[in-house]
Amino acid sequence: MSKFTSITKGMTIADIAEGESGYNYYGKIRTNGEWAIVRETVAGTEYRIIIGARDYSTAWAGRGSASYGLPTIG
Repeated sequence: MSKFTSITKGMTIADIAEGESGYNYYGKIRTNGEWAIVRETVAGTEYRIIIGARDYSTAWAGRGSASYGLPTIG
């Protein structure tokens, strides 16, 4: 999970939701408003992420229907 660690470095965990329709969700934010939500299968076999720059609370509320992708570092 090192790519996720690099992307979310400096972020603080804001929310955790476990066991929602087969997924665990971890919401992380920075003081400047940037955020990331990591989705993990309950089995811990797949990880996906969404990243944003503002409006974390709306993103967290819609986490179950969001489009997640693989992390990219560039």
